[in-house]
Amino acid sequence: MELLKSEFPDLPFYPLSSYNIQYRYESIVLNILLSSFYIIRAVISERKTALKLAALNGATVILSDNRLGFRTSGVKNYYLTHQINILHPNSIISWLGSKCHQWFIRKFDLCFVPDYSDDRALCPALSHYGGIEKVYIGPLSRISMLNLPRIYDICVVLSGPEPQRSILEALLLDELNLLNQFRILLVRGTNTRITFPGIPTHIIVKDLLISAETEHILNSSGLLISRSGYSTIMDIIHLEIKAIFIPTPGQTEQAYLAEKCSESLKYRIINQNEIKKLGEVINYLI
Repeated sequence: MELLKSEFPDLPFYPLSSYNIQYRYESIVLNILLSSFYIIRAVISERKTALKLAALNGATVILSDNRLGFRTSGVKNYYLTHQINILHPNSIISWLGSKCHQWFIRKFDLCFVPDYSDDRALCPALSHYGGIEKVYIGPLSRISMLNLPRIYDICVVLSGPEPQRSILEALLLDELNLLNQFRILLVRGTNTRITFPGIPTHIIVKDLLISAETEHILNSSGLLISRSGYSTIMDIIHLEIKAIFIPTPGQTEQAYLAEKCSESLKYRIINQNEIKKLGEVINYLI
């Protein structure tokens, strides 16, 4: 919300209930089950809020970005997702998760899929499915390619739910602290206080960046270290920057996206429990 308000200061904002999904465990099923009460409560609340806000603003269109219940009658309801299919190593869980998500998607008039429909697709196992009304609109990015001089050797961009964001921050700082031959920018993705004692001079720390700042630093960095979220992948896929992806434990979608990206020589995967390999992989890519 803070980031969006800084990006769009002239727009009204209305908070919605959180799904409160926290990735405490490596089992995505367990994480979802533990959050199921909050998810159901939020979805029910969304229906009421959508009706209220549509009336308040005279809306004729609702675009729901993965908000399962944010729709109402009397307007066009569109759903935005790249994840029509839910991936899991267990085929039964994958099938059940996909059917459940697709049931919600069918409640909307149309699904917009930010991917390609052909062999250029960034995540075909997630985005390709023939059983719903959908339009492939191609990858969406706030980042353009710019011809800028190199400022940072490494840019670290943290994101995602707690506690995993903070866990990864602590692990990375332990390793990056030793790499004083590189100029490193750490974008924390939060305004909470950093707890790492004594940030060394070769690491510059920023909390949140607006789009223009993000565009500038990605175009002036040699290597990105980040989660393998789909928004990040859409942002960098057309840039020259190399990347090391660290999937969030328990997020099978991010594991798949990282694996798909690693087909390119520009990208590598490190699991969160393999952070000790970071220096070796950085030196290889740089």
